[in-house]
Parts: sequence; C-alpha cells; structure tokens
Amino acid sequence: PHHECGFAMLRLLKPWEYYKEKYGTSFYGLNRMYLMMEKQRNRGQDGCGIANVKLDVPPGVKYINCEKSIDKDPIKDVFERVLQQGADKLSRAPPEALLSSSADGKHPEVDPMWVKENVPFAGELFLAHVRYGTDSDNSIDRCHPVLRESNWMTRSLLLAGNFNITNNEDLFSSLVQIGQHPRELSDTLTLLEKIGHFVDKENNDLYVKYSASGQAPRTCFSLIAENVNVARVLRRASSDWDGGYCIAGVFGHGDAFCLRDPSGIRPAFYMANDEVIVVASEAPLIQTVFGASEDSVHPLPPGQALVIKRSGNWKLESVLAPQPLKQCSFERIYFSRGNDAGVYRQREHLGRLLLAPLMKILEADGDSLANTVLSFIPNTAELAFNGLVKEAQDEMSRRRAVLIKEIMEKNMREGAGSGFDVEEALQRVSAMTVRTEKVVHKDAKIRTFIQEDSSREGLTMHAYDVHYGTVRAKEDVLVALDDSIVRGNTLKNAILRTLDRLGPKSILVLSSCPQIRYPDVYGIDMAKMGDLAAFKAAVTMLQERGQEGILAEVYRACRSQLSRPLASGDFVNHVRRVYEPFTPDEISAKICQQVTPAGCKAKIGILFNTVDALHVAMPEFAGDWYFTGNYPTPGGTKVCCRAFVLWFEGSSARCYGVSSAASCAQTPVLVIGNGGSEHALAWKLSQSHEVGCVYVAPGNGGISGQTAHGHEHRNAEHDDAKGSTARVHTAPVIPVDVPLTPPHFKEVKDFCRERSIVLAVVGSEQLLHEGLADALRSAGVPTFGPSQAAAELESSQAFSKTLVQKLGLPMAAASHGDGEDSGFPEVSVLAFSDGVNFAMVPAATQDQKRCNDEGRGPVTDGMGAFAPSPLVDEEMLKSLEENVLRPLFDAMRTEGRPFSGCLQTELVLTPSGPRILGFKTSISDPVAQAMFPLLDGDLFEVLSACAGSRLKREPLTLRRNQSTVAVVLTCGGYPGPFQLGHAITGIERALCVPGAHVFHTGTTVEIAEGTDAKPTSRRSLNSIASNNSHSFAQKLMTCGGRVLTVAAIGRSLHEARERAYVAVRAINFTDAHYRHDIAALASLSAASPRGKTFSPTRGAASDPNDVPASQFTYRSSGVDKAACEAALRSFEPLMRRTVVASAVGATPKEDLMKASVYEMDQGMMISSASAIGTKLKVAAHIGNFDSLGVDLVALCVNDIAARGAETLFFHDHISTEKLDAHQVMQLVKGVSDGCVEAGCRLLDAGVAELPGVFAPGGFDFVGFAVGMAEKGKLLPQREAMVDGDVLIALPSSGLHSNGFSLVRAIIKASGLEYSQAAPFDPTRSLGDALLPPTRIYAKSVLALARAGLLRGAVQVAHGGLEHCFDAVLPPHFSAQMRADAWELPAVVRWLAAVGKVPCQELISTFNCGLGMILIVPAASQEKAMTMLTELHEEPLVVGKLVSCSNGAPRVEVEGAQGSWLMLPELGVSLPFPEVLSSLQDPWTVCRMKVLILAGGEGVSAMQALFSATKVPASAASLVAVASPDPDSQALVLARANGVKDIVLGEGRFKEAEFFCDGLDALDDDQGVQTDAGAGTNGKVDKSANAALDFSAHLDRTMEELQAELLVVMDDVDSSLLTKAFVQRRAGKILLCHASLLPAFAGPSPIEAALRAGVCVTGCTVSFAVPPSLGLRGNYHGPQILQEPIRIESTDTAATLRQRLVTECEAPALPRALQLVASGSVALRCDDEGYGLGRSASFSEAASAGMLNNGSMVRR
Repeated sequence: PHHECGFAMLRLLKPWEYYKEKYGTSFYGLNRMYLMMEKQRNRGQDGCGIANVKLDVPPGVKYINCEKSIDKDPIKDVFERVLQQGADKLSRAPPEALLSSSADGKHPEVDPMWVKENVPFAGELFLAHVRYGTDSDNSIDRCHPVLRESNWMTRSLLLAGNFNITNNEDLFSSLVQIGQHPRELSDTLTLLEKIGHFVDKENNDLYVKYSASGQAPRTCFSLIAENVNVARVLRRASSDWDGGYCIAGVFGHGDAFCLRDPSGIRPAFYMANDEVIVVASEAPLIQTVFGASEDSVHPLPPGQALVIKRSGNWKLESVLAPQPLKQCSFERIYFSRGNDAGVYRQREHLGRLLLAPLMKILEADGDSLANTVLSFIPNTAELAFNGLVKEAQDEMSRRRAVLIKEIMEKNMREGAGSGFDVEEALQRVSAMTVRTEKVVHKDAKIRTFIQEDSSREGLTMHAYDVHYGTVRAKEDVLVALDDSIVRGNTLKNAILRTLDRLGPKSILVLSSCPQIRYPDVYGIDMAKMGDLAAFKAAVTMLQERGQEGILAEVYRACRSQLSRPLASGDFVNHVRRVYEPFTPDEISAKICQQVTPAGCKAKIGILFNTVDALHVAMPEFAGDWYFTGNYPTPGGTKVCCRAFVLWFEGSSARCYGVSSAASCAQTPVLVIGNGGSEHALAWKLSQSHEVGCVYVAPGNGGISGQTAHGHEHRNAEHDDAKGSTARVHTAPVIPVDVPLTPPHFKEVKDFCRERSIVLAVVGSEQLLHEGLADALRSAGVPTFGPSQAAAELESSQAFSKTLVQKLGLPMAAASHGDGEDSGFPEVSVLAFSDGVNFAMVPAATQDQKRCNDEGRGPVTDGMGAFAPSPLVDEEMLKSLEENVLRPLFDAMRTEGRPFSGCLQTELVLTPSGPRILGFKTSISDPVAQAMFPLLDGDLFEVLSACAGSRLKREPLTLRRNQSTVAVVLTCGGYPGPFQLGHAITGIERALCVPGAHVFHTGTTVEIAEGTDAKPTSRRSLNSIASNNSHSFAQKLMTCGGRVLTVAAIGRSLHEARERAYVAVRAINFTDAHYRHDIAALASLSAASPRGKTFSPTRGAASDPNDVPASQFTYRSSGVDKAACEAALRSFEPLMRRTVVASAVGATPKEDLMKASVYEMDQGMMISSASAIGTKLKVAAHIGNFDSLGVDLVALCVNDIAARGAETLFFHDHISTEKLDAHQVMQLVKGVSDGCVEAGCRLLDAGVAELPGVFAPGGFDFVGFAVGMAEKGKLLPQREAMVDGDVLIALPSSGLHSNGFSLVRAIIKASGLEYSQAAPFDPTRSLGDALLPPTRIYAKSVLALARAGLLRGAVQVAHGGLEHCFDAVLPPHFSAQMRADAWELPAVVRWLAAVGKVPCQELISTFNCGLGMILIVPAASQEKAMTMLTELHEEPLVVGKLVSCSNGAPRVEVEGAQGSWLMLPELGVSLPFPEVLSSLQDPWTVCRMKVLILAGGEGVSAMQALFSATKVPASAASLVAVASPDPDSQALVLARANGVKDIVLGEGRFKEAEFFCDGLDALDDDQGVQTDAGAGTNGKVDKSANAALDFSAHLDRTMEELQAELLVVMDDVDSSLLTKAFVQRRAGKILLCHASLLPAFAGPSPIEAALRAGVCVTGCTVSFAVPPSLGLRGNYHGPQILQEPIRIESTDTAATLRQRLVTECEAPALPRALQLVASGSVALRCDDEGYGLGRSASFSEAASAGMLNNGSMVRR
C-alpha cells in the first residue's frame, strides 16, 4: 500500500506552440508537474513517477512515456532525467524539423508536430505521483503511475493515487473468479486490473455494437475512442470497493479521470480554465503553481469523478452514491500543507482549545503561566502551537485587565497615604508575558511513525535535540505541544529524554489531537493495534484490574466477523469494549506512566485534546475513526477487528495489505476406505465447523478437492426442507495416496503424525479385521473404529453366533436369509459406542438387496435403502436398545473386547418379532448414504467422543419430518460379470435436484491430454489447488460393479423417492442398471416412475410445430399476437362490469391501460401485474435464475412509473410442479434486489406446488405491484401533448423479457447450444448474453415527472416498439422515430440475420434496444437530457410526436430497413475472434517450457505448479517432472496430472550417495578431489563423478525436451549441479529453498530453524548462479520471491513442513515461475555482479527481430 501519497494530473488544452509562445518554454507541462510534486514533498520522499500521454499521434509513434525513481531525491532525479531527454532530442532535431531562428538567432524554432512525435513527455496529458511507502519493499515497481498496457489505445490505462482499500483480498478473489491471474496481492494492481476488466468489457460491448452495425474494424476503434463511457466503467469497477481513495487514471487514447471515495475520506481538488485542467491532492499547490484564486479551486465531491474526454471537455460524473461526509481529520492535523487557509485556521483552533485544560493542570499544581515555557515538537505542530500561544496571550491579556482593575480599585479605596505603590504594581502586571521558546530542534527530517518497524527505534533516538538555556532548571514547567501521540515510542525514547536534560520542574506534553485508540485503515500507517499507546494503556489497566476476560470476549467477537463478507451486513467494532471501563483521563495517566523513561527527573504529564474539541475546530472533517472507532465503511470496522485478532494471537502482521493470520486453524480428519460409505462419511464430516479438512485414503473418483462430482456446496441449501439459505460450512475433501500395508501400517501412522490428524475414521471392514484401528491407537492417533478383536462380530460368524446364543438373542432362521425373498422386510439399526456408553440412531434403515425389481434376481450388498423405515416404531427401537444392543455391548466389554465404533445390526422383521441376521462393524452401503443426510448435528463431535471415550448417554437426533431414499446404480450384469471403463455423465444435472446427493463407490477419474489418457482413482494431497481452467480433459469412468448411490432427502418418503429417481434418471453410462421400486411399497401413496417426462431445459412437450427455416415470426414460434389482442378485447366488457364505487370511495378510471388506476382520497393508487414468460426457459437451460426476479419487478414498477406513480410494495408468486428451494431462493433474491433498486418494499413472496399442472421442472413466476401518485400528477397528460414533442429513449440492457419464444425458435433452428459462446459476443455464453435483466427506470422517470418535464412515458415491453404507445398517445398522434438515432443491439441484429426476421416483425416483437421512451416538450429537451445524464442514464433523442389521421400506425420507424438490415443477405459480419483476441501478455503466445527437478519428499508444492501452469494465462508450460528417485511422489503426481515423468539415470542416481558431505569438496565441474576431501578414501570422487554424471544426464534431458527453464524443488540438493551446468544455464534455473535466505542456507533448513528457536521462517525462490569465492556449492543467487510463515510453539519438522509447503511454497513458486516465464523478471549480470532485471518486452522483442513466423524466440 502507498500511504498518504501525493498525486497530480494535468491536461493541457492549448496547442504546444501556445505555451511556448506565452511561457517561453517547450516544457510548460513538465515544469508545472515538477512544481506540484516539489510542493508535495510532505506527502512523499521515497519514490516519484511521472507519465505522459500524447494525443492523436500516428501508429508507430510511442504515445505513452513513463519514468520513475527511488533515488535519494526521487523528485529531482526523475524530472532531471525527463527534462534532459527532452533537451537532448530538441538539440538533435533534423534540419527539416527546424522552422526559423529565434530572436537571438541562435536557437531555431522546431516544428511542433516533430516535437510531439519525437520528444518524450511532449503530450497533452500528465500524471505524476510522490510516494510514502510503509513497508520494506520500496522498490521502483511500487511507484506510481502503474501501467496496464495494450496495443489498443482505449485499453491502455495508467493509474496513480492516494488510497488504501480495506477489502483488497475480496477484490483479488473476484478477479480470480472471473478468470484473471493477478500477479500479486496489492491494492494498486488489484484496482488497476479491476478497472481494466471493465475497460475491456466496455471496449468489447462497444465493438460488438459498432461491428454489428457494419462498421469496419478501424472505424469501430475510432468510435470506441470517442464513446468510451468512463463513468460507467468506474461505476462497474468500484461498486464493491471499500476504503479511502482518490484515484486518477489516464487512458491511452486521451480520456482521463479522478475518482474520490463516497465518504470523502481522502482529499482531491481541481481547477479548470481555458488553458489547463488540473487535479491534485491539495488545493494550495494548485493556487501557487498556477496563480489561481482560492475560489477557482474546488474540492472533488465525494463519490464523483472528474472525467476529462480526449476532446478536452470535462464534467463531474456521479459514480457512487455519496455517504455521510467523513473527511479524514488526522490528515488535516498531520499531513496537509499548512499554507492552506483552512488547514492553518483549524490547526490553530486546536491549539487554542488546549489552553483551558492546560491552565487547570497548572493551577492544580500551584503553577501558572509565569513559570511556564511554551514550546512545540517540530514540525507540523507549529501551527497548533501558534494557536496555543495566541490563546495564552489572550488569556494573559484578560488576566492583566482584571489585575489592573483590581489595582486601580485598591488604590482608590486606600488612597495615596496607604503606602500602596500603584506604579510598581502596574509595572509588575505589565511585565506578565507568555513565555515561548523553541526548545526542541529536529535534526533529521524523519517522520518516525511512518517508518518500517526495523528502523524506527534507531531513528527516534537521534531525531531531536534541544536549545540549552531556554528553561530555568527546577523552576519552570516545560510545555511541549505535539500534533499527536501514536505509539509513544518517540516520546519515550527521544523527546522526554531530551527535554529532561534541561532540568525543568515538570514536563507537560500536549497533543493537539485526541487519544489515537484505533488503527487507521484508509492510508495512514497505523496498522498494528498493539503499537498504539492508548491501547497498550487500556490493556494494562484491564490486566491490573483483573478484567482480562474482556480481551478474550472481544477476541471471539472480532474473530467471528472476519469470515463474513462485507456484503453480509453491518459490522460491529467490538474493540470499543477494551476502552469502556476507563475514562480518558485514566488512559492518559496510564500512557504517561508507560512512556516516562527510566531515570527521568522531571514530573511528566500528558494532555490530549478531546474529540469534542476536534469537531469544534474542524466541523467539516468528521472522520474521527482513529479516536472513536467510528469507521465510515464496513471494511474499516472489519479490519479494525482483524488488527485486534492479530494482536491477541501474537502476530506481528499488519491488519491490512496481508492475508489475515486469523484464518481458522485447520483440524484435519482422515477417513480410510474407498467405498460409497466412506464418501458419505467424508461428506458429513466436512460439514463440521470443527473440521478444517478431510483426507480420504485412498478415496475414489468422486472424492476430490474440487467437488467436481461431489455435492458439498451445491445442495447445501437444498437439504433443509424449509428452504433455508444459510450456507453450510464445508471443509475440503482431499484424497491422498497412503499405502495401507498390514500388519504395522507404518505409512498410515506416519501420515497421521505428519499431518497432525485429530481423528482417524476406519471405514473399511477389511482393514478393521486386519487391525488398522489397533495400530493407529497404539501410535496415539484418536481413532474411530473397533479393535481387531471387536471386529470379529462381523469377520467371525462363529464368534458372533456363539455370542448371540449366549445372550439369548433372537437369531433369524436360515429361511429368513433374504427378507425380500421370504416376504419379511430387512432393516438395519445403527448405534455408536465408545466402549462403555452407546448412543442409538433413533430410526431404522430399510434395505433392498435383490438385484432386480419386485425382489427378483440374485442377492447383492444392497441396491437401495430408505430411512426412516415406517415398519420400525419408537417402541420397537426402545426394545431393541434395551434387549439387544445393551446386553451385546456389555458382553463385549466383559469379554475384554469393548466395542468402540459404529455397530450396524441387521434385522429381519418376522411376525414373531425382529430377529438378528448379522452385524457389520462399519456402516455399509447403502445404509450410510441413506442415514447420514438425516443425521442432525455434528458427526465429528460424535465420532470424536467415541474415539475419546466420552460419549454421552443420549440418543442421536435426526432432522425432523424428513426422509431419505438411496438408489444404487450398478454396471449391467452385476453381481455377475460386467464391463468396466464406461464414461459417466449427468452428475451435475443430478445435483440440481433439490436435496440430492451423489456418492461414489466404483468410479475413477481419467485425466487425458490429447490422446494420452491416464486413469487414476485418487489424487494427491495438493489436488485441492485450483485448476478450474486448464487444458486437461477429465472423465468420470466406471471401475466397479456398484458405481454410484444417489440419495435424496425430502419432507416425506414419497418426495424423497421422487427426488432420488429424478436425479438417477439424469445420470448416464453404458449398460447402467438400477431398481425402479426402492421404497415403492413403503410410500404413503403408490409412487411409480412417471411416463414420458420433459426436462425444463429441453422444452415442454407442448412446443408448437417445427418452424420453417426460411423465415421466423412470432406466430411461427408459437405466439399468435392477433389472437392475444382479440382475447384482450373480449375481456373489456367483463372488466367494465366491475367499474363500481367501492366501500372506501375508490372509483376505477375507465381506461384499461397496463397499470390500473384507482382514485383515493389520499391520491391515485396504481397497480400493475406481470409475468416473465418464456425467458424462464432460457434461464432453465443454463440453470441461472438470479436475474429473473429483477425482470419481474422491473416490468411492474416501470409500468407504474410510466403513470407518474411511485411503487409502494410488491408481491411475487411462484407456481411450480415440484418445489426446488434453491431455485426459489434465487428467484426471490432477484425480486428483493429489484425492489431495493426500485425503492419499494417486498411485501410478500408466495409459493405453490401444483403437481400435474406443469411438466416436471416447470414453473411460472408472476408479480404484482401497487403505487401511489399525487392527484393531478398522473401520466400520460394526453391533453398537453402537441406536435413536435420530443421522444427521449433510455437504452435497454438487452432483450429484456419479450420475444423469447421467437428467440428460442431461432436458436433451436440454428442448432446452437445456450452454453456456446454467443456468435454476436464471444466474451459470453449465448445463454448469459440473452439473460441481462430488464432495467428499472423508475427513479429516472419519476425525477423528470416531479420536475414537470414529462407528458408521457412508455415501457417498451409487451408488443415491442410497435404497440408500446397504443394506450398513451391521443388518437390523432403517432410516434415518428428515426432508426439511425440509436444502435440496434447486436443480439437483435444476429437474430434478424439468422432467422431472416422481417424489419416490421422486429419492431412488433422486440424493444430494439430501447427500454423506456419519454415524451418531453421540445422546449424542455435540453434540461431533461441533462437531468437524465446526472441520473447515470444515457438518453437518446430518437424522434418526435407528429399529427396523423385516425387509424394510422401509432409508431413509424423511419429507415429501419436500411439502417438495420443493410448487410449482404442479412448476414452480420463480426470479425471474431481475430479482433477481440486474447488480452494476455504477448509473452504467453509462446509459453516457456519448464522441467521440474524433484526429490523424494512426500509433501511438496508440485500440485500448485501443475494447477498454475494449466491456466491459459500462464506463461509457462510444464513439459516433464524429473527425479533421481523412481519412487518419488512427484512422479506419481506428474502421472496423475498428465505430465511426463522421467527417472533420471533409470534410478542409479538414488544409490550414488547424492546427499553425502563430500560434495562440498568438488572443485568446479571436474570432480577433482581437493584438500578438503583428503582422507575420505575416495568417497568424494565417487560423489563427484555421480554429480558430473547427474548434471550431464539432466542437461541431455533438457535438450531432448527443449526445456528452457529448470525448477529445482526444495527436496533436491542444489549442490548436485555442477558449476559448468549452472553457468551454461544462467538465468534459466530457479531454486526453491525452505527458509528465508540468507538464513539457514544449508541442508535441512526446517530442522535448523526449529533448533535455532526463531519465530519466523518461510521459503525463498531465487535464481541459481555459480558460487562465489568461499561459498563453494552455494548456488543461491538473486531472490525473486520470499514468503514468510510464523513458527508455532507446537510445530515439529513435519507439521512445519506441511504448513510451509501449503502456505509459502504453493503460492510463491507459481508466482515466481510466472514472473520469469513472462519476462517480468530476469537474471542480470554486469560489473556489479548478479541482480534482477527484466526480459525484453514484446515490442522490444519485435523490434529486435526476436519474433520468427509469429512466434517468440526467447533469449
């Protein structure tokens, strides 16, 4: 972040020669920018940058110049360089550029055009910036302006400003979500890319618009340059910003802007005249530099942008709704220039307000102004000191007047003979003065509170000195005024020590601002809570008074808010509770005590100004969050809470600009098994708030970190039948490759120890029988699952039979072996036990095991199940608990086999009662899938209690009034022979079914690139890394007989069964088989699969006959408008019958317009109702219903607004065949969003299920709104309309909600899919391009109506343009519109071309790009256009009213045939994608080939590299992974990711003692033994030869692969590489090391860091360079990136490595690789040694001949 920086933007409005003639210099603009930067030194001294844009230069001429400096005097340095460049160019102007000699004959005039094209910084637009950096990375890359470069001028953007964004991480994530790959997490680059994204969108939209109208590409871009809507770009980009900011931007084509935050936190001022437009951080510098008067310089209004067009025209545009003004008060106190008149007065006033409390302190101690010396701490406190002195002088004058009056009265009373010497008394009073001295002198110009932590303390010790002899020792009170006391360190370590040397009686430190209690988050560097003196004082007093509990409570409250998004609602500043127990005076006293240095002789006192005084002094600057905690934005409050959390947790991290260390600690759980029950276990455990991640070993094809075939988030909202939208917490589910080798299971135990597993759940019955649970418990791992001995209940029939007989429990007869076959149902009862107590699941699951319907076919492990079984009631369960389970668990404990786990008791229900079929010691399929969705509460708590022997004797709870049905899908032939390897599709569709979950049993994921497919059934630990966009295809394949289990939950067994089968039918694979009668007999009503069904995404069965391909009309697509109109006319008599006076005196008007009107005593009541129509079908196709609610609201409220009324409330109603809670919530959320935008209340939202009325999945969506209008203000005003009234149109966002039957018919005939890229806009899918919601125009229409500017308004909806005026215009008027007055949207042009839709059909069906048309008097046109523009509309004058005869068309669109359908054969020429080509860095056109060299470590950042390089924007391409270890986990990961794996030397290097100590004795690359290796008996020679062989083999491998870059992972000893190898590939080898170099540069850095006891370590990615003298074998060169991590007190080498890899290497390695591969960073070697540089840019490469046949050749 860049804090309290200064910026300036300048636009020259006159030609270059004008300034040359008037001001006598060719560098007028540069000179003015230099002065403005110099006068902002108070805002920045460690960096400076300036950029310039030239307008209207020919192609090939550099039009953007940018220079930056971090020199000791960066302002001077950068401007001297720029001016020198210009002077050099002018001195070398060619003869043809010289016009004539100057007056002195020595300096010829130069052609202005030559100057503009050839001299740097000779353009019209300037942007400059000075920086105060607050972190250690004050590199030149951190200097503004920052540039987003493009070959298209309208996409190039320069950005600079004074800002800090509090939700930078959220904005960063939003960029990632839309597919970008931001290169770093900084608010500067995030805002640059955020704005840039919408700049690209604006360009795309405009190009689509102009290209669709037939314009040539070059013309399109000229039109774009003229019509870029900068304000619209900023509105879109800044809608989710939170922070304080003034941001200036300059586009390559010449537009510019400056945007201020809506709370006015950061300042900006502007001035405009006929020569310049200038914007800067402070007003005085504009006044001084340009000689401007004070009233000509204006503050930029909050929430507005000053937009300067390339033409030089400018205006203030409203971008964000202004919030209560919270201008930063501390900035006025500290940063702003004192020569500002307002700043001067305000600081002086603050000083005056300190005198009264100061006098109280002095008088309380028996002192007065007579023995008080007033002074100040330089430099910014001087103005407040002046105010203090002036107030003291005024006070002294008042006291003198009182004393003189008393003297004179005494003299008159006592007379001349009393001996009273009047003259002496008067002289004594006259001698009373205020003593002021400049006691303190600041030696260094250092702002101590804004320096980085490491240097602050040393600086403060020497920052101040005193003027001796200014204070009388032991007699005077020394008052020192400072502007603020932030940390107190400067006060304690420098100021008080220095002042005490003068020997005053006491020292009073005054602060002109109040106690700084809270961190700043908007740009001033006070980012750590624990640094603040007031906070330290309050914490100390809490501890002294035994109130530390408050801190813990505040911590919990703050921490709970950190995971909430800013949009979730209000945030509470809980940190205020820390200060509540204390008065300000108590805190001041404690601060005084804490800052008093040891050995200080003088008495110390501290006095702060009050918050009330602050507001009195500067009432317009209400931003007081430092002092009160009243942050003006929710992000400020959230970051304050984060600061407290970081302090409480002992972190030294800043509260912004970094990812919070307060993220939830991960609690890892391990589930062992690969079946469907393990999948269900992992899914249920992942929903626990206590679980950070769930590892599954080995897992199956449905278990992955991406939930590609899971359901962790998709149906979280569906599970609750009430439709709750509370998002269910889901931890990542991560498959891992861990060998499961009995009998010791060493690898599993090691995994649990390394990952700190808190609970292992053994789901596989075979592993239980082999003793895995015992092995884990012996290793100290909390384990859920019975011991090997207890598992004999299942594995040994003899044991279980003997035990059951011994207990006298009822056993099933042999004839009862299959419930379905015998006619007796079979159920399972589950009970969880910790070995002593047990808890029973209060429901039974009913199984169906026969393979085929009606209980036919062979017996399987289960073809389906449902729960709860209606055959097992509460009484039977209680009997089973007391008579079966309790005796059984007691007997197991008595025999020394306590059962700790889940026991599944299988029963057959016979007429004589339930009988035991057998036991399962783990939950089987499909019982687990049927029961787990029903379980209420936290399964992790239950399993942990069982593992820890602390289970409560309480029954588990189920979700009330819920049922589940689980249906198993198998391969055909199961349980006999069957085929494997069939592709599975449709799971995503199945997951769209409410309450449905898909659990995998026999699936695998096939990962293929090209034709090389490599199947795998599991992934590595790091598969959680994001790879949403990559070049690998993934297929889910069958790999077992039992493939999937689909489980669905519903409010009844019937509903659950119906949902389950809907989901089952959505899934497809070859020869799939499932039973159709699971739970059929148990349903409350006969439930058989429906007959023919129609998916809502495929259209209803009642679709009209096929549409002819020759021409499409609304009628041919199924909508008979004539019939509709006839029907409406037939309704009129029926409607008129209802026109009667109601009981409340309301009389309906007789017109039958869309919005019905009722006259009330209070005004006119307006109502409107509407439905969405077949746009619903398109939404269903793509599964996106978010915007339909906005459509519905818009249709109603726009109609009401068109009547001049304001909508009061809205109702919606959804009718559906089957309720989908998630879908309904999307619809209602859209309605809510629309109501918020329209400013009305959503009064009711109704839902009705109507089975049999709609096709499956079908629904209808209707809305109803009511509004009110003042009497006499109703629209339209037909009697006022006259010939010539202007028609002003407000553009639509697209098709809105009409014509979709025709749209769908055309798309169906064209054979397009809604998921394909839209032919008219390839940046979006066709479905998305059709769905933008209807715009809501209510506020704009009502604003004009209230201003008396409207005579009528019409929403262009039903009936298209042709019929929208029918109910508005008088009979003798028609609307005459010009087709060339607006652009026909590209989507309409495309529909017309593809469907050969006649022009008149377009007019009668679609809105044709116009959403609302306003009828305005011609005289009011300009005023109306201005008002609409201020309301963020883009109004267009499209026509006028004309007189006509009765019966004439109500609308005539002139020139439509020529303007809209002028292209050959109605074809639309859209040159995509050539023109709208990739916006990526041109370096990525040719991706750098990368080889990874890995060792044998199991935990590495490999997966992060795989994922990062699969993204199209990656500049790197992984060609292979190589390792000397054939068993390397890296090679396994490579195969799983479809990357070539190579074993170097065919494994022989593994035995070559690579990591022996003798390698340090290698001399160069020859393998020669040196003295250091003497006496090693040839061991060094062996290692040396191995290393030589290894490097040679690696070199050959890279040559064969044509690999350009080698990445050496941290588990490979870099000293294996010979010096010759490193020299030959200098700049092409990256080393990853597990420490923050130069610390722990040797081997085993993690262990070394733990031994050293340091608090922080991390990773370093650096270039490899040949070793320097004395550093033999150390190849670590210039560092590219470092990523730190805190070492916890509980860390072991294994846990620290796990965290270091995940949190440091996983993000750092991909970033470093991208930087190097993209050319952003390169190895530089010069006389000074090695350093970092930058590769040739694309343009440089092109000019240098580095491009060959369209590809890039790297050097």
